[in-house]
Amino acid sequence: MEKKRIKYAVFLIAVFLTIVFIPNTDPAKALEQKGQIDIVYFYDNPCAACDEEGKFIELFNSIVGEYKKGVEIHLSMHNVFHESGWNLLQQYYEEFGVPEDRQTVPILFINNEYLSGSTAIQEELKDVFLREKGKIAIDEVDSGDDIQTTIVYFYVTACKECEEVAKILDTLEERYPLEFDDEGNYTYVEVKKFNIGEAENLQLVRKYFEVFDVPEKEQSVPIIFVGDIYLSGLEAIRQELVQRIKAGEGIRTPVLSTEESADPRSSVSLEGYNVVGVLLTGLVNGLNPCSLSMLLFFLSLLLAKGTNILKMGFAFCFGKFLAYLLLGSLLFNVFLKLQVSWVSAIVKGIILIIAFIIIVMNLRDYFAAKKEKYDKIRMQLPTVLRKYNHKWIKKFTSTENARMLLIGSFSLGMIISAGEFLCTGQIYLATIVYVLRSSPAFNLQAFAYFILYTLAFIIPLLVITIIIYKGKEVFDVSELIRERMPIIKLINAALFFIFGLAVLIWF
Repeated sequence: MEKKRIKYAVFLIAVFLTIVFIPNTDPAKALEQKGQIDIVYFYDNPCAACDEEGKFIELFNSIVGEYKKGVEIHLSMHNVFHESGWNLLQQYYEEFGVPEDRQTVPILFINNEYLSGSTAIQEELKDVFLREKGKIAIDEVDSGDDIQTTIVYFYVTACKECEEVAKILDTLEERYPLEFDDEGNYTYVEVKKFNIGEAENLQLVRKYFEVFDVPEKEQSVPIIFVGDIYLSGLEAIRQELVQRIKAGEGIRTPVLSTEESADPRSSVSLEGYNVVGVLLTGLVNGLNPCSLSMLLFFLSLLLAKGTNILKMGFAFCFGKFLAYLLLGSLLFNVFLKLQVSWVSAIVKGIILIIAFIIIVMNLRDYFAAKKEKYDKIRMQLPTVLRKYNHKWIKKFTSTENARMLLIGSFSLGMIISAGEFLCTGQIYLATIVYVLRSSPAFNLQAFAYFILYTLAFIIPLLVITIIIYKGKEVFDVSELIRERMPIIKLINAALFFIFGLAVLIWF
């Protein structure tokens, strides 16, 4: 029995030692492992009502408040007007070897350094504090190892500031001298870049936001995490990054991963303004004469055959819905991969030129339609494509088998969508670029926008199908569309003007 007790006691001790001495390998905990900075402040204040200590704390926080994370600060303050404070100050003078011409108050002792006088405290406290903080970081590095500075950088494509930050990172030196190190050591710089256009990296940056307590107003790219601080925006990165590297800030940068847990915010979340904009754009583009004319031609052939046009018309519309949804997803991912800055600039230039041409042509078509000179309208499918589409429509509607006709109607919707994309695709491309700004990753949010757009796009087609099914003549519907063509052209021109303006300002 005694042996069992001894074995049980040994087992408990082993478990305890394992728990206590196993190192913490979670990188996020690096921000919680704090070194110590001792600060002793001496001041002279005979006034009982004057809050000199409160004033110093306020000054201290205003200068180094944002740099305190990751270190434990031991602050003590002493009034030399009292004898105990005066005697303690004399001991500090002697211990730090302060020369007589620097023996004045206020004076601040920070670890092995001191700042004498109000001016020195206000001007030099930040540098001294960062230097002492850097010493803590290098003490944690094993001697003989390369001292590595890690910079974690998040960016997105089609972002002017991100392109500028990329240039700054490209000009960084391979190594920098450590300002706080008396042995002349260097820190080697490693930059980890993450495009939040990729879903996994979007989840990762949100984890960094959480660990670094980044306020919502600063949760944007470009953003850099170095050491236990973050630099948000081009100006902060340009002004402070190299200084932080030299101060050894990046030696303790935690490298996080997304393996621990899924981010609940990766679920779909649509903004009301964006939803309305996407729906209206899809609805307007659904009224495009190019799209409607193909539907009317298809329905006229079905009517001549005496076929149930409601079922076939809906199958045709669903084929177009699926085709545009797939095209949008594909083009979105293509734009997402354009990460090189000069490519982005070229794409922006091409988009602006195309937008200008389309605006001019739509305005020209507006005046032509207003004067009923429909043969002068240029923004329509080329004759070759019209003949191509008509050929496929006639081919698929020639079958007498109802099931094959249903499948053919669906397939026809997909094929016609590819053929008419030159005419209807301009506004869709503008919508894709717009969604790219709202959702920098192909996630549920981006996919939901494309579903909304394509649903709105086929609404006019579904309505026309129902109207003709109820007995309206195809010719009457065609004439109604022709009468509304001037306003359709004007709306298209206005949409592209707004789109071009948005690209010019935000891209």
